Amino acid sequence: MNTINATSNGNLISTKNQVSTTYKPVRQPGGKRKAPHRRINYLNIPALQDDLIICESILERDCALILALNPEVVRIECQPETISLGECGEYTPDFRVIYKSGPPSYVEVKPTVFAYEKKMWAKICAAFEYYKSQGIHYEWISDWEIEKKDRHLRAAYIHRCARLLIPVEQSQKIIQAVSNYPQGIRMDDLQAITGLLTDHILHCVGLRQLKLNHFFEYSLDSLVFPLKGECK
Repeated sequence: MNTINATSNGNLISTKNQVSTTYKPVRQPGGKRKAPHRRINYLNIPALQDDLIICESILERDCALILALNPEVVRIECQPETISLGECGEYTPDFRVIYKSGPPSYVEVKPTVFAYEKKMWAKICAAFEYYKSQGIHYEWISDWEIEKKDRHLRAAYIHRCARLLIPVEQSQKIIQAVSNYPQGIRMDDLQAITGLLTDHILHCVGLRQLKLNHFFEYSLDSLVFPLKGECK
């Protein structure tokens, strides 16, 4: 990710006791620009949270789908707060990402071509300085990072696989097999051991029971990893 470091679908977890599901954005989502990429999307990822994730653009939607596959993430909130950046005006980050074992992160999702516009880049840098002064992590995530090697398309497909009606016994068989390989096991070897298909394995990844690499690659020679202390 284009990280600016100031400091640091299924039924696996429930966040009911962690964050109220009555959360509301600080402003009405809708976007300030009229452009094809700025289309409101509502994501339903019950493995992550009970309420919908509101995304103001296609790029934000793709980013949220990627973030939701991180087993450490327990909640994604849109338009979480508005802050004053002095001469740069008011600023509302796109997401607040809440983690299981780390501090929350504020995220700006912006196409590179727009992020490097003079006023926008000044605002991103001012936001970085503001959150740095508060000891809070802040990052800009670009279209390049989200779409590199079709990462966003793979994430979307994995979320679809998470909704497949697969017997729990099959999922447990896959998870148990992967747990015997702390450094990861090839997809084709896992299929040979379990007798199950790639979509069955991706079902477990989508439910955040297993992990893939940074780009969510799932070819036959790609590695599948067990969780190591992440959300289970």
